[in-house]
Amino acid sequence: MTTYQTLPRFFVPEVVQTSETDCGPAALKSLLEGYGIYASYGRLREACQTSVDGTSIDTIEQIAAQLGLNAEQVMIPSDHLLLPEAQALPALVVVRQPNDLLHFVIVWRVHGPFIQLMDPARGRRWVSQKELMAEVFIHRFAVNATAFRKWFGSDDFLAPLRRRFNDLLISESSARQWLETGLSDSSWRALGALDAATRMTSALVRSGGLVRGESAENVLNQFFQSSFSETSADQSLIPAPFWFAQPLAAKLASAQAGEQVILRGAVLVRVRGLRPEIATPAETGTGKVTVQTEGLTAELAAALEEPPLNPERTLLDLLQRDGLVIPTILFIALAMAALAITAEAFLLQGAMGMVTGVLVDQRLFAAGILFIFVLALLALELPMAGIELRIGRRLEMRLRIAFLGKIPKLSDRFFHSRLISDMAMRAHDLHQLHQIPELAIHFLRGAFQLIFTVIGVVILDPISAPLAIGFTIVFSGVVAVTTIFQNERQMRLVTHTASLSRFYLDALLGLLPARLHSAERSIRREHESLLTEWANTSLDTWRFLIAVESLGALLYAFSSIAILFNFIQRGGDTSRVLLLFYWTLNLPVLAHELLEVIEHYPLLRNDALRILEPLGAPDEYTPTDSEDEFVAPLDGEEIHLKASDLMDSPNSPPVFVAAKKSLPHAVEFEMQNVAVLAGGRTILREINLRVQPGEHVAIVGPSGAGKSSLVGILLGWHKPSKGSCRVDGIILEGEKLYDLRRETAWVDPAVQLWNRALLENLQYGNENGSTALSDLLERADLVTILERLPDGLQTVLGESGGLVSGGEGQRVRLGRAMNREKVRLAILDEPFRGLDREKRRALLAQAREHWRGVTFLCCTHDVAETQAFDRVLVIEEGRIIEDAAPKILARR
Repeated sequence: MTTYQTLPRFFVPEVVQTSETDCGPAALKSLLEGYGIYASYGRLREACQTSVDGTSIDTIEQIAAQLGLNAEQVMIPSDHLLLPEAQALPALVVVRQPNDLLHFVIVWRVHGPFIQLMDPARGRRWVSQKELMAEVFIHRFAVNATAFRKWFGSDDFLAPLRRRFNDLLISESSARQWLETGLSDSSWRALGALDAATRMTSALVRSGGLVRGESAENVLNQFFQSSFSETSADQSLIPAPFWFAQPLAAKLASAQAGEQVILRGAVLVRVRGLRPEIATPAETGTGKVTVQTEGLTAELAAALEEPPLNPERTLLDLLQRDGLVIPTILFIALAMAALAITAEAFLLQGAMGMVTGVLVDQRLFAAGILFIFVLALLALELPMAGIELRIGRRLEMRLRIAFLGKIPKLSDRFFHSRLISDMAMRAHDLHQLHQIPELAIHFLRGAFQLIFTVIGVVILDPISAPLAIGFTIVFSGVVAVTTIFQNERQMRLVTHTASLSRFYLDALLGLLPARLHSAERSIRREHESLLTEWANTSLDTWRFLIAVESLGALLYAFSSIAILFNFIQRGGDTSRVLLLFYWTLNLPVLAHELLEVIEHYPLLRNDALRILEPLGAPDEYTPTDSEDEFVAPLDGEEIHLKASDLMDSPNSPPVFVAAKKSLPHAVEFEMQNVAVLAGGRTILREINLRVQPGEHVAIVGPSGAGKSSLVGILLGWHKPSKGSCRVDGIILEGEKLYDLRRETAWVDPAVQLWNRALLENLQYGNENGSTALSDLLERADLVTILERLPDGLQTVLGESGGLVSGGEGQRVRLGRAMNREKVRLAILDEPFRGLDREKRRALLAQAREHWRGVTFLCCTHDVAETQAFDRVLVIEEGRIIEDAAPKILARR
């Protein structure tokens, strides 16, 4: 297939994974961006947890092709990977980690003895060929011998083989003779023996046992002739590890498949440009590669359609909400302050010239002018400091308000595809953005001072103008390049820091299980591995910063010395030497201050990117104006902000404007041919179900059968990849899903118990309540628990209910659900885990009585609990295999 060959970027885009299972989407995003196709990393991660399997190289190949790359999965000898004749790069390659787990890396380019690759766990790396070959995973795979022989005789194999001959300095005549012998054999054995002999000879040369040229040629010929005559690779002089292909044992071969061979080599997905139907930048006129989203899954389409985050533009939009008057005044004031500091040097020089030859009155007048000048500078600085703090406070407040408004509208899938510790760290780092206005003001002040100082140098010594301006331009270029590379290093460091925080959280949450299973050493080993990566990244970042600072200091020190010596050598005005000396020596100081600001900018920019990512995620529903608006007091006034105005998401559902009609007291829902995917695997299939309003249905099945996944559709945890789910005749999405959640009582061991009083846990989300407290305690069987608690209803339950037993915690969850108002659907998923059978039966009867007339679904393992229901669903392997009354099912 012909393709539009577009050259990949020189440096591979760096994308660092946020969890152990994210190397697939991280590597895929790096490949796509290397060819100019932007794809949202967050949406790719979500897609890899739903409709596709991000840990499968087969799936990565399919997605890469769907998203516009001419990608092909191949298996080649590992020593062909880096040869230009093999045309294998860029490629996604499977490697083996030190912990023996498989991992994806992007091998991008070969630069002499070094290979540029992108490791999602560590970022961009430069390794030697030996280091890479030690990591490449050697896979074994059986193929048809006839089909393999066709590939063996093609240029895809022969061109790299000829290159290996040239590396050994084999004569053309011998190489031609060996290839003719191999190609004349209709089987694969001759070429296989020639390949193995070449590989073994190369190994001997690398180890120093042979020299290239005639000696290597004679040894290779001997290996080839002896191995070609043998019927089995096991009987030849060449050991098995040097063979790319070996015959499959007869007892393992399939009679229908014919002769088969076992290949032993590297598995990779190589990319050869863009697919021909992809619109290139020249064709679109937009400077971007355009990929059609037709035929893609919703998740992959969202990954392409979500625009890249631009934190600078977003933060500027936030600042503009208060108007441009104050920022404009501040900008002018900064320029005036910088100009005043430059003028201050002129005044001081003039004052020094008045020491002799002037009257006392004139001196006092000059001193008064200087004093007034200093007061004016102070009057200018104080308001600027106040404005700086005000802008920072308002920016942080707007972001916090937007975050609080966005969280309830994010889908459950968004949170499941991200580490809890990572999300917590993003929220915690919000205060860092308070420094952005301060950093911007310091940068502008330093830039203005640098510009005015250069102008002053030019005025004092016009002949030195080219030197001063030239060095300033060169320094600006160094700063621009520095920012690009520093952004990547800081993002890598921030990602590793977030991953480290996961260990602290998980170690605290799973302390008892870790000790019970003696997992301390394993956790410590994994933590040490990640800590080492963090330390190496941190050291690399600081080495880079120190190198840049040193370069900037040397650059401006050299320019200052050159300007000063040039001035003195030409016999310049001695009265100006001191001022020129001051300004030229001040240039490196100003340059250093600018570099310090630039050092901090990438870190704050990456913090802003991570914080703004959730704000740009698609909403699960579109709220009404009253639900979306937040009001917060700040600086003596109120901020009115709609979270939806901050970040417009292209994937947000449309606004619902239809008036709500009166609905029955209970929910009616219907699923038609529903299938659900998770991680590319089907967890529900062929679900056809209709439940009438007020019907009570029990759902039974073994663990992992799909019971929780079935009710998860109604809760919005899963979206049908096929078929439809309608509630009250309306597709379950957007506002309908939001309304259904508000009308649902849900009891599940996963429901969170807070480290608050029992009363607060019962009233959580139901402050008004629908049931009298005494009735609630009796129906949920909480009276006996209450009698044992030291502080009664005010007793704190501990984090996740840790101070009460599992069964007691389930009763608290049941009580909270019974306290909900306007319930139309009750979902109980293993609601009484940890209680004895009699207690479970009694509480189930209480729950059904409490929600009489409400649509009621109960998932359980205990078949005996289903006897009182009128209808029972039996689920197995993701399918409803039985749907009838319990008496009918018992007879079956």
